[in-house]
Amino acid sequence: MDIRRKIQEARHLTPTEQQLGQVVLALGDRLQTCSIKELSQMASVSIATVHRFCKKLGIDGFKQLKVELARSDTASARAQSVDINFPFMTGETAATILPHMRALYDETLADTLQLLDAEALDRAAELLDRARRIDIYTQSHNLFPAQMFFERLLSSGIEATCHERDERQIRRVLASDEHDVAVMISYSGLNPHLRRLIPLLAQQKVPVVFIGTPAGARRNPGLDVYLSVSDREDLQGRITQFASHIAVQFVLDALFSCLFARRYSACETFLERALPYASLPGIDQA
Repeated sequence: MDIRRKIQEARHLTPTEQQLGQVVLALGDRLQTCSIKELSQMASVSIATVHRFCKKLGIDGFKQLKVELARSDTASARAQSVDINFPFMTGETAATILPHMRALYDETLADTLQLLDAEALDRAAELLDRARRIDIYTQSHNLFPAQMFFERLLSSGIEATCHERDERQIRRVLASDEHDVAVMISYSGLNPHLRRLIPLLAQQKVPVVFIGTPAGARRNPGLDVYLSVSDREDLQGRITQFASHIAVQFVLDALFSCLFARRYSACETFLERALPYASLPGIDQA
């Protein structure tokens, strides 16, 4: 994960270390000219605190912190090739829009890979593998990738639901228990209906896999697994949900793939059994 994100998302820092992290981020490239003593004085912390701060971030020391921050700045400069929220402007044609959209896809996926924890993805797949039924909870535009995920589960012989209406979602939660698993999709974590479902899921002892931005995860603590997506898209200042759709779709595809890999033989057998009933008429002659 990018070092700046590590500092922003770290949950195990003391208040003093958090204060130091804020100073490090505020200094930007000016940190490169600072000594460890100068940094400790600016942040009003001890030199020992700087060393502990670096260790908690998984880096060797202050010099390595400088290296990681310089690397982050270089990567950030490279990533400014497209505006995630407004990837094209009025009057542009396919000749320029196509490379802009390609860059948007590339940067969104690269950003999501930085945030997505492979171990968390494996834990989520394990929860889904053990579940009697997988219930998907989301709203609005996220219903489109959610429905695709749902169809892929069904086509592989895996019990699942993906209700659109609020009332059906609530009833599904109340009919669930610890043998089921909930996959909750909310980019920002602000959706009021989904936030109402969380205490109900806890009441029913249903494990929850949350898919959304790191900020969305912080707004909804205490769930079982968090799968993070790129968070560079503005919630309102944008043409449409290009980046969030791409990121959510990618994480769902990765989650499905990890689950399928765990059940490969059973899923493959089901696909073969269903093929005569699901194939298009005349496909053998095509």
